[in-house]
Formats: sequence, structure tokens, C-alpha cells
Amino acid sequence: MIRSRVFLAVSFLFLFVVLITYAFVDFREREDKAYDLYKSEAYLKVLGLYQENEIPASELELTLLSESISQLEKKLNEKETTKDLLIFFQKRSGTKLVEWETTRGTYYHVEDPYLPNLKKHGDGYKRALITKIITISKPIPKSEVKNLLLKLILEDPRGIEEKYSRALSNLLSFPFESIGEIESDFLVQTLHFLSNQSNTNLYHQTAILRGKNVNLRSGPGRENAEVGKISEPERTFCLEEDPTSETIVGNIGHWKRCYFPNLQKSAWIFSGFLTEVPPDSNLIAEFEKRFKSVDNEIRIDFEGWNGNQIPSTFFGNYIARDSIRISGETGFPIYGFSKNTKSFERICKKLSGDKNYFEFSFQPTEAEKPIPILELHLNYDNKEHLAYSLSLDKESIWVNKNRYVLDGEKRRENLSLHIESQEGDKWNASLWRRNTGLIQSIRSLPLDESALNSRRFSWEICLPLAKEPSREKVLLFEIRTGIH
Repeated sequence: MIRSRVFLAVSFLFLFVVLITYAFVDFREREDKAYDLYKSEAYLKVLGLYQENEIPASELELTLLSESISQLEKKLNEKETTKDLLIFFQKRSGTKLVEWETTRGTYYHVEDPYLPNLKKHGDGYKRALITKIITISKPIPKSEVKNLLLKLILEDPRGIEEKYSRALSNLLSFPFESIGEIESDFLVQTLHFLSNQSNTNLYHQTAILRGKNVNLRSGPGRENAEVGKISEPERTFCLEEDPTSETIVGNIGHWKRCYFPNLQKSAWIFSGFLTEVPPDSNLIAEFEKRFKSVDNEIRIDFEGWNGNQIPSTFFGNYIARDSIRISGETGFPIYGFSKNTKSFERICKKLSGDKNYFEFSFQPTEAEKPIPILELHLNYDNKEHLAYSLSLDKESIWVNKNRYVLDGEKRRENLSLHIESQEGDKWNASLWRRNTGLIQSIRSLPLDESALNSRRFSWEICLPLAKEPSREKVLLFEIRTGIH
């Protein structure tokens, strides 16, 4: 009897402990906890879920951590700066606190270790970047504004027009260092596109100036300092409007803060000197053309590949290897040959449709001898036929027997091979870095001329895998192909 009572008491105690554990212990995944904490604006608690120097692999977790840093930086720069928050970042080893002296006093900047590890052009990266820009509430150094602006205009705003527009407007309201002609063109194209979108703050905010030597001011109202003069027919984009109406030279209107592309700055101007005009359809077309190749291209990366199995959509004789992650992206290591042998296997991916460019992103190598990294095959008559072979050593890139000496910088490279024309039984191609041609007139290996003429072929991308690899390697991050 006593034993049964003891057993019953122990059972009740065990059940009580289990119930208490389930009631007070959160068994959810860490990223789910981080998401809920961020939504409830508990940004310090989001950081508290992670070790101070930890860089998680999850894109969602990196995004939430980056956004939390941005939100806390905003709190640091409010009128009533919290001393405890300042001390927290001064002591935290995973982030560096920097003080910038600005026209409106000290700005506390927290260097974000998470944003650089997010995948560029990905949803998480765009979301974190936009949050960082929107939370800036007072002037920061001009070089920092420029840096953020150049990052933002390289991202596609389609699908996130409202938030993107607010971020761009906020950034353009601050002074920034001059940007280049190409980047300035990108910015203007983006402004015209956003001005044509009804869900943005820039909708119907494209205007032409009327008048000569019209004053630009530092704030809304004639009592603010003059910061320049401007004359018709200057085009501008208005970012915000002061609600107070005013009459100047018989015109009733409002003061507007507008961005002037030719001046590369924003200033306040009286709306009575502005006439609304529609966005430029040609520049919108240029904007859409800029991102059109992104819509139509095939993109191959190695996200989700763990090294044990052949990368998704490839076929062939795979030799296992460890994946390597750098700056938020997974790299596929392609190793050089050992001294004993130069034999290798291949894994390939079949491509459908016509293609005329192949862009590849890689981390350079320290190898003295060239490492084959990529092959382009044409498939016809049920056989593969090698057209181009690309190799890298520490100084050069080789396309077939054509060599180009790289600049020696060990940064990530993006190069592209453009297939330009057919000459008999060979393709004629060129190698490019962005808008700069590196090698022209690169002949393919001989192919079947009738197959080329009739277009009865398809492309394959192949990765050579050394059977007896050396330690030297090239990291391949991404391949893009499509029609220019």
C-alpha cells in the first residue's frame, strides 16, 4: 500500500514538472522566437538569442539581426538617448560603436556584421538594407549616404515599391558625395519608374521648373537659408511637402523638398514654380530593360547544397566535397590537379532555349597552374561537343588558349562570356567585366557548321572535378545565362 502511494506521489510530481516545463519553456525554433520578438519590437532580446560573435547561416535570422541593429541605432540617436543602450553597445564584442560628428551633433553608428553576410539581391538583403535606410533620422557623413545609395539603386524595387520609395526619398533628403554618370543614370531611371507607381510617395511628383534664378532653401519657408538658385526647364522629383500653404508672387502653394538630378542634391522649393509632368516613358523602358535580363535569365547557385550530394539539377559523376560559405553565399570549390594526374570527372546542367551570354561569379585562386573551372558544351546529334573551356590561375583567366591578366586583387570577380557571332564552324565570343571588354574575338573549338546554321543544338554548362585534387581551389558562387 505504501509503495503504491509513493509511486502515485512520484507520478504526480513528474506530471507536475512536465506541465510546468511545457508552460514556461519555449521549445520553438530560434528563428521563430527571433521573428516574434522582432515583431513585438523587443530588439535587444533578438540579439540576446545569439552569441555576440555568432553569424547564423539562416537568411531569415541574419535579416532579423540586421534589422534589429538598425532599429536600435535609431533609438541611440533619438533626442533622449538611453544610457543603458549606449553602454550595451560599448561593451558588446560582436558589434563596433562609431561616433560621427555631424551638423546636428553626434551620431551613434553601430557597424552591422549581419548585412554583409546576407545574399545580395535576395529578399532578406533588400529588406535589411531598406530598414537600415528608413531608420536614419538625422544627417550622417556624405560618404556613408553615397555608399547606401549605390547599394540601393542596384536592387530591383519591383514588388516592394512602397518601402523602396520611402527609403530612397529618405536617403536623397541628405547630402551625399557625387556619384558617377552610370550610377546617376540608374538613379534617374529608378525615380521615373517609381513616379509612375500609384503605391509610392513619388507618384505624380515629377515636375519641371518654371522661372529663372528661383531660390532653393534649406527648409520650408523664406526665412530659411538660401542654398542655391535654379532656372527652367530643370526637371525635379519631389520627396515631401510641408502642409502649410503660402502665397508667393500671387501663387498659392506649398514648400516641397525636391531632388534635382543635375545638382545631385535636394532642397526646398515653392510649388508655385513647379509644373507637374508625367514620368519619361523612355527612361522607364531603360529601367525595365536593365532588369529584363534578370527576369529571363537562368540563375544557377549552390544554396541548399551541402557537399555530400551532387548539386540540384546537375548530372554526371560527382566527387563529394565540402561547401564553403563566404559573405552569406555558398561557394562550390573546384580543385586543381595533383602532380600525379590530370584526369577529371564532369557534372553538367542541360539548358533549354537559345543563350548568348554566360556570367560567372568566383573567388580568385592562389594556384600557380591554371585550374579548369567551367566548360560550355553544345549538344547535337545526341553528343556533347566542347566549345569553350575556362581556367584560372593566380594571375590570369584563360578562355580556350586566350589569356587575360587579372588585376591581382583577391576580391570576388564577376565576368561574362558573350557569344557574338558565327564564323563557319566556330562561334566568336568576347570576355567582359561589367561594361569593359577584356578579350575580343575568342574562337570556339570547331563544331558542326550545319548544326550551328540550323540551330539544332542545346547548351550545357559543365564543372570539371579533379579525380586526385590538389589543395588549390577556385570558389564558384553563381552562373547566370540568358539572352542579352
